[in-house]
Amino acid sequence: MSSNLKLIAQDEEQLTIISSLTQDSIIKTNEMGYDNKTKRFALLMNRYRHEEEDPSRIRCAIHFDYADTVKSIGIEKQSNDDILVLLAIRFESKVKPSGSIFLEFSNNKSITIDVESIEAFLTDMGDSWKIRNKPVHEED
Repeated sequence: MSSNLKLIAQDEEQLTIISSLTQDSIIKTNEMGYDNKTKRFALLMNRYRHEEEDPSRIRCAIHFDYADTVKSIGIEKQSNDDILVLLAIRFESKVKPSGSIFLEFSNNKSITIDVESIEAFLTDMGDSWKIRNKPVHEED
């Protein structure tokens, strides 16, 4: 069994790595938030461990620093029952190093974080647990 991940992304290539490791993560909308004072957007997730052979998940925190604004589409912020499945994290540059980080979820839901620069931090927490099935992606 591998050790818990602790990663930093400071450019698009590193953010793509974090995206691939967080694909299929399960997130509750009441476990995310933006702090305007520190300019940080953070969320907790049950991350599917793509790096492991046997299907498992682990509790994981991810935060994005230097966030100027955070907008969402299709997300019930007041709901404790809204569950999101993360599909991808991507970056679109504006005037370097600034741009927008997009968190894309199933069912056409998304979060856009306008950032001064890419500063993303991923930290696994605690022990992983086995699950029965691997996530399945439908092919078009």
